[in-house]
Amino acid sequence: MILLTGFGPYDNYKRNISSEIVKNLEIADLDINIRKEILPVSWKFSIRSYQDILNKLSRKPKIVILLGIHSNRHYHLENLGWNFAFGQDIDNYIKIGIIRYNLHLWLRTILNVRKLYSLLKERIDIKLSNFAGTYLCNYLYYWALSLSDKKYPVLFIHLPNNEKLNRGVEIISTIIRTINTIL
Repeated sequence: MILLTGFGPYDNYKRNISSEIVKNLEIADLDINIRKEILPVSWKFSIRSYQDILNKLSRKPKIVILLGIHSNRHYHLENLGWNFAFGQDIDNYIKIGIIRYNLHLWLRTILNVRKLYSLLKERIDIKLSNFAGTYLCNYLYYWALSLSDKKYPVLFIHLPNNEKLNRGVEIISTIIRTINTIL
């Protein structure tokens, strides 16, 4: 089972392409179940929702793929989650500082993102990234990496915020199919 998440609307983004892609993604030819979830852009409730989802799963996922938007025009495969967060969420709560005390400064996904990148770079305008930012994308990624405890891979993919839905669904579908070949 693949767990695929996106974020709901926030701030000036009344339409969050990450949640639209999650809702519209169908990959019928893969013999794998995809559980699709939308998380709130909230420091407190995004992690609670994510933990609730994990707790309700009957077994660990094959992989967790987290989607979020950024202002760049490329797709980014995020290699690291950083133990720092900053920004104001939809609840008007401002967070600045360490995400989890007594843990590492950064956590790395156990997925071989370099191999994934090499398989995708000719087909998709994609980049490798070691900095998922400081906002909720990075916050959720760091938490998800921590909670996985290296028992299953977790990957965060940043999408261009102005991506078209059909193209986004096609690209994420291609990425998932490619991941499925290397797991």
